Amino acid sequence: MTEVRRPRAAPRPVDPLLALVERIDRWRRRIEAVRPGSILGIERQRYRGDGVRLADGARVAPGARIWTIHFDNARLSELAAAGWQTRAYAVADGDLREIARRVARCAPAQRPVALYGVTLLASLTRRVGFELRDRRRTPWVRLEDWYLRSLLARWSPAGRRRLGRGHGDLRTRETWLSTEELMRRYGEPPPL
Repeated sequence: MTEVRRPRAAPRPVDPLLALVERIDRWRRRIEAVRPGSILGIERQRYRGDGVRLADGARVAPGARIWTIHFDNARLSELAAAGWQTRAYAVADGDLREIARRVARCAPAQRPVALYGVTLLASLTRRVGFELRDRRRTPWVRLEDWYLRSLLARWSPAGRRRLGRGHGDLRTRETWLSTEELMRRYGEPPPL
């Protein structure tokens, strides 16, 4: 089967600066790829927000261990060039299964209580089991929205036209998946 390559959008003057900011941000956060060819990366951290109760009853207290999930924009861009959606869901499914294996191997004191993220791509995260929450529209959140929209335009084969597609405003939303729900959906069943 011949791969169809779509032309990339023309670069914008701000793209080199965004590329540098993105590289520094990923390095500073110590984001590690889930596996070779993955679209997800993990940042291990402590939760700094107000306490959260998730739909399945899990509680995320301030200071709790969480793994923040990040998209690998370069990998998503590769998948987008080949008609990304079906393939992206399959890769994300494999990534979440690998994350579940890692969580299962963690010592109880090191195990995260939840996976967390901030995204513009709410439909992808909802489809793989994350619950979504709106964010308070602070100046920081508005800046983060602008930055993530700029990355989406930078990495999408459609460029800035990509910002006009989708359902509703392109605003970031919090995504949550408790460790219990992760293991239920993506963990390996216990041996018989």
